[in-house]
Amino acid sequence: MRYKSVGLAIAGICAVLCGAVPALAAGSLETRAFTGGLGISSGTSKILESVVGEISGAQISGASKKVLSGHSSTSHSPGVVYDLIATTQPVGEGQVRVSFTSVGRDGFRGTAGSVVVKIATFPVTYANYDSIATSVTLVGASTGTIAVSTSSHLVPGPEYYTALRVRDSSGIYGRLSSTAAFYTTAFAPDPVSSLTVQSSTGGAVTLSWNMTGDDASSGDFAPGYLRIDYSTDPAHAFSSSTYAAQFSTAAAALEAAYYGLTGLQGNVAYYAAVYIGDDVTVYSGLGNIAQVVTMAYPPTVTGFSDLSSDGFTVSYTANNTPGTQYFVQVSSYADFSDVTESGWITTSSAAFSGLDTNMTYYARGKARNASAVETIYADLGSISLALDVAAPAAPVVAGAISGAGFTLSWSPVLYDVYGATTSIKNYLVYRSTAINGVPELAATLSSATFSYTEAVSAVRWYFVKAADQYNLRSAASLWMRNSSDQARLVADDARAAADMPPAEAAQIGASGLALRMDHQAQYESGLTQASYKLYFVDAGGNELLNMDFPGQVTLTMPVSRTGAVTISASYSAYDYAIYYYNGVEDVKIGGVVDPVTGTISVLTSKTGVFKVKQVIRPQAFRISQTVPRKIFTPNGDGIWDEFNIIYENPEGLAVTSAKVYDLSGAEIASLRAGTYNSEASLAWDGRRSGGDKAQAGIYIYQFKAGDKYFNGTMVLAR
Repeated sequence: MRYKSVGLAIAGICAVLCGAVPALAAGSLETRAFTGGLGISSGTSKILESVVGEISGAQISGASKKVLSGHSSTSHSPGVVYDLIATTQPVGEGQVRVSFTSVGRDGFRGTAGSVVVKIATFPVTYANYDSIATSVTLVGASTGTIAVSTSSHLVPGPEYYTALRVRDSSGIYGRLSSTAAFYTTAFAPDPVSSLTVQSSTGGAVTLSWNMTGDDASSGDFAPGYLRIDYSTDPAHAFSSSTYAAQFSTAAAALEAAYYGLTGLQGNVAYYAAVYIGDDVTVYSGLGNIAQVVTMAYPPTVTGFSDLSSDGFTVSYTANNTPGTQYFVQVSSYADFSDVTESGWITTSSAAFSGLDTNMTYYARGKARNASAVETIYADLGSISLALDVAAPAAPVVAGAISGAGFTLSWSPVLYDVYGATTSIKNYLVYRSTAINGVPELAATLSSATFSYTEAVSAVRWYFVKAADQYNLRSAASLWMRNSSDQARLVADDARAAADMPPAEAAQIGASGLALRMDHQAQYESGLTQASYKLYFVDAGGNELLNMDFPGQVTLTMPVSRTGAVTISASYSAYDYAIYYYNGVEDVKIGGVVDPVTGTISVLTSKTGVFKVKQVIRPQAFRISQTVPRKIFTPNGDGIWDEFNIIYENPEGLAVTSAKVYDLSGAEIASLRAGTYNSEASLAWDGRRSGGDKAQAGIYIYQFKAGDKYFNGTMVLAR
């Protein structure tokens, strides 16, 4: 049957084609073969398809109907598939394989242009065919060929339906195939049986495990999903549908995985499980349950209370379970070298008594969980026990070696640091192995005991403190060594010291003076590595200015702020020097570096501020500075009373023939060892060799270092 291309109205066509047209469902997308004529759907914008041959070029107007041309005069619409089969074996999870016998573009003749397969969770019909999103378009195959296609990423579980339509190269569709129904297969990942707790800190744990497989124990996760569940209830009903955290991941099968749980309560037993989901979100079953007791949180201070002259209470809190144990220490030393302890307690406060008055106390605390795992110490702050009473003066001590024993003796302490009378309760004897060693209490003696003897078994340093009726302790006395005649003043931070003969120490003590050495951190920046102030105080605690030592002391200071010796391309381990601040400028006085102990030492008679600086040391003898620069005034006021020539002598040359001459060349006096650095300076006090005062004027100094002479001028003013 052949249709002519003529401009006829729809009604006319119907009349020509044997009268009445069979009714079709509204929305039908194709015609059917009729023995008596051609059927057209009643909807708008529909394509008129021929099942018995070509309609050439006919255009039907009205209601937007049209007839597509393109079929040959003997063609049919594409064939219909009646043997569609859908199976989920042997394909993978969330997949289906469809197969069918290929039909032609004209019934069972020719090769179809394409095949459009639709998959849905409801039956596929003409009415919903175009709206179904899951669609696979296959290239047409030869008639009679068995076509096979696999579709993926279907959600396992629900029943699916699939149907297809064949389309020719002109876009003409055949009728809907038979429908096949199926259920997809789901392969859940294996349960996690390797879950452990890798680490635990205060209120936090890190879980670790090995991933299983996307399908049971094999296959990578791309992506995969993780659900973490945990509880403090040992009877908790774990399930993949209830979880505390969920996130996606990409991981290889058996790859190690980690997850941190934070914000947990401290010192509590937690139970945790991990579920793994694959790319179609099928989750594993329950594997092993990991158990851990979280680390306790260290305490956080909430305040101090019950303050008295010798004690206080420190309160604290922490997000720990009730019954968690705490351990609190207090000390008058910032490094907690001497402590008073609370012991392990379960309360939220710790009370201390019998402490020293007028001291600042530092507090710190730690906690431990039910497994006895302790936290580190946490700072709980500090508090001062204030009482309007001055501390006792430091004892004046002496040391003596007799046979195999060492005896430390001291004079009774009768006054406080301001010269007022005081009542001593105890004397405390300490010993230490070094300047920066931790002092240990050797003995607590009554106020009527003024000596302590101990066998000499190793080199030790000893010092004494006096404690009054309020437990207020004095500063440390000079330190005495049990193996030599040496007295030592130790700085307040125990990193610097001044050593002197015991006779000189006794002379200072007999004059009612006390020595102090304080760390001066404010000067430590740039090339200045360390700074200390060495000074005298009188019985009233007043600092004495411009007062030198009656003899010489060996001042030892650290060469760095941290205790380590700095060595670099620019500076060697020996490139340090001690400087003395004379009130106007820093004067380089040198010193001897010991890289092993990280210290530098200088022999001096000066008091005041000393600094250690990193400098390039010279390679040959030179005069580094004169103090004052030119004019000195020896009038006894302590200011520029002598002229000092400071030199550096790295080769250790002999310094001889050190003389002072007037301008006529007459010898006036000999230069003596200077007060800045007794081993590397020369000085003149403005007196002639006979002791009388030299007249004001210009003088020449000259000395010989090795085989070379050095000289210069100085001005004496009266």
